[in-house]
Amino acid sequence: MNGPSTGETARAGRSVLGTAVSFARLGKMGLFEIWLGPVVAWSLVAGTHGNSVRTAVLCLLFSMVIAFGIWATHALDDITGYRDGSDVRNYAPERRRSQVKPLVLGQLSVRQAQVFAFSATAAALACVVLFSVVSAFQPWWAFVGGLAVVVLGVQYSAGINFSYRFTGGGETVTGLTLAASLLVPYAAARGALDPAAVVQGLLFGAWLVQVLICSNSADAEDDRKVGRRTVASRTTERGNRVFVSVFFAATWSLALGAVLLGVLSPWTPLALLPAWALQALVLRNGLRGRWRNRRNHGFLSLRLAVLGLVIVNVLG
Repeated sequence: MNGPSTGETARAGRSVLGTAVSFARLGKMGLFEIWLGPVVAWSLVAGTHGNSVRTAVLCLLFSMVIAFGIWATHALDDITGYRDGSDVRNYAPERRRSQVKPLVLGQLSVRQAQVFAFSATAAALACVVLFSVVSAFQPWWAFVGGLAVVVLGVQYSAGINFSYRFTGGGETVTGLTLAASLLVPYAAARGALDPAAVVQGLLFGAWLVQVLICSNSADAEDDRKVGRRTVASRTTERGNRVFVSVFFAATWSLALGAVLLGVLSPWTPLALLPAWALQALVLRNGLRGRWRNRRNHGFLSLRLAVLGLVIVNVLG
């Protein structure tokens, strides 16, 4: 009996690789910025109380919680968008969007996407348990918080379906879960929270929401057609511009207010200045109606902001 030909083996290898790439695109694994909350938590602990293997392990484990949880959330969101037709319209090849949607292109089936989402959710929950074992379940609410981050996060557009059932629900659950991605590992490492951690957690969550509301602003019309209740889809164009402007201003004000109150280092504004400049550019372009293709600028500003906080935290 003849074995598979070299050509068949090569095609099989390409098929496996292609499927793996499609799963990576489904989970948007390239958006590593979303996992960085625990990195900021580590820097805050290391800068004020010294580094330790335990702190590093806790933050690494919670980064895995966030990564798996976000991959599941993105997969479930793509399933919903594919089924209601919004992704078919928003990400059709002729629209030349930067994101690739494997379900829209037929690279994955809905069943494959569901298996991926459920597997990633299970992995995230397993990492929460391991994280809590390392922290000896102290404080107890960190375990509950870790579970909540996963369970609530994956229901962005599935289950409770925050983005479809509540106006601004998707934006709210995103901000809170990403803020918790910093607060939970910090509390596990230190045994409690303090004002600096709370402010930095809120800032990190808000920076992600900035990216989200700009993306939602670009998709407002299509989201309106399928009933997705983003702020952009539920308000007028002018009302949305006011909302986005106020949100950006509130985020800047939170950081500056924390510095004035002595909660954050006086070096924080200087460290965040490059990120603020890029955020201002994103806002300006959005207010001029150019929301599309500004997500990369938003994520770049997030990287700069996280880098600034980490440097200030570590140097103390």
